[in-house]
Amino acid sequence: MKELTKEIAERIKQTREKLGLSLDDVADQTNINKYEYEDYESGQIDIPVSAILNIANCFKIDISILLTGDKPTEIGYSVTRKGDGVSVERHQRYKYQALAHNFVNKLGKPFIITIDASDEEVHFNNHSGQEFIYVLEGHIKIYFKDEVVDLKEGDNVYFDANIPHALKTENGERSRCLAVVF
Repeated sequence: MKELTKEIAERIKQTREKLGLSLDDVADQTNINKYEYEDYESGQIDIPVSAILNIANCFKIDISILLTGDKPTEIGYSVTRKGDGVSVERHQRYKYQALAHNFVNKLGKPFIITIDASDEEVHFNNHSGQEFIYVLEGHIKIYFKDEVVDLKEGDNVYFDANIPHALKTENGERSRCLAVVF
């Protein structure tokens, strides 16, 4: 398993223990199945970014602390240079690059999402807040409960992130999107 996944899992476990929360407490507050949450803390499986976001919200900390182990320190503005930012691979076909990870008290959490072509079934996730997705390259479909929205380069969607949703690239090509979670 990837070293970064293990590091994030350890930070999650240590933070939960420092806060005096049980596995049941976190599972209840995040709507993550207790056994799935235990798997996340073990570091044996990839942790979806949506789950990390829900866990950070439960702990009342910035997601960057779980991703990097460091508290954000930038006040006023924060610059992330091309190729920088904290990268998290959710699956082999999803890669998230956290932008503005070092900005204190950010309202939105911006990411670049790279989606590789796959015949895999879509995996839905949901989390609190709202989300904005802008297609930088390629062609994606975003799946909501009973609806599929087709998005091409330059298109965007803004939605209630509590609604189960999933992304998949189209036409067998890699796609890149800017996503901001509020």
